[in-house]
Amino acid sequence: MRTTRLVGLLLAPSIVGASLAVLMESELLPTSIFVFRLQASAGIVAGLVGLATSVLGILAWWLLRHWRAALRQARVDGHRLQEEAHRRFVHRLNHELKNPLTAIRAGLTNLQEAGPQAHASLLNIHRQVERLGTLANDLRKLTDLDLGEAEQELVGLPELVQEAVEMSRSAREQDDRAITINVQRLPWSLSPAQGDRDLLLLAIYNLLDNALKFSDPGATVEVRVGEDGARATVEVTDTGRGIAAQDLPHVTEELYRGQDSQGTEGSGLGLALVQRVAVLHGGELLIRSRQGQGTVATLRLPLGRK
Repeated sequence: MRTTRLVGLLLAPSIVGASLAVLMESELLPTSIFVFRLQASAGIVAGLVGLATSVLGILAWWLLRHWRAALRQARVDGHRLQEEAHRRFVHRLNHELKNPLTAIRAGLTNLQEAGPQAHASLLNIHRQVERLGTLANDLRKLTDLDLGEAEQELVGLPELVQEAVEMSRSAREQDDRAITINVQRLPWSLSPAQGDRDLLLLAIYNLLDNALKFSDPGATVEVRVGEDGARATVEVTDTGRGIAAQDLPHVTEELYRGQDSQGTEGSGLGLALVQRVAVLHGGELLIRSRQGQGTVATLRLPLGRK
């Protein structure tokens, strides 16, 4: 019904033009006008104007219909992509949970035999349970980031980095990897970052944890704090195994594990957390890497004003 009305409305100028043409040709209305000094039949002009108006109206209607159809299709495609991303996430989650659970079951089977390997089995079970706990905790944090908002306060990054380093050292008491901090020298004091202190601490800690995890024993991870234009920067550099070129675009995806990360403990959510924190603050996470040489992860955040 709505389409019929619209078609009638679009054809109205042609009908009116044709009616005027008939009336003028029947000499019931004046039969000529002057246009740019050229005499023409007023009926013909009226008919042409009506026809042109209808053609333009129909063309506009056709374009509008196709635009709306394209918009609907784009929404459908977007929903389909979202569902596909969710399926990939669930598949990875299932894979990550299955491995430690298998190890726990095997360990429990060994314990039932009460052999000399009982102690080693207990240690392995403990590690796998800790891994599951970390995974669940990181998933909760990701969900909180999706639903929450960042607090806004001035945060001194040198002090925050120092705290993250101390947390990392405390968590790795038996680790011989070193961490150094370098603060950019400027004629003025570094401006603070603007954001949520706890979330920024979480992001920096995860960058450190990731760098240490993929560094060789005895290696040094360097943290550089500075500012670049209107951005505060925290750069974490390691000389570890690096990231393969095909894996680099995906390292901030939830539960993604590259070809060189197999055998390395972790939830696969660390860099995803950092990325979410950066975006939540209007910042960004940049990652550069060369396989076999190392990785540089840069967290860029809006500067606060004192």
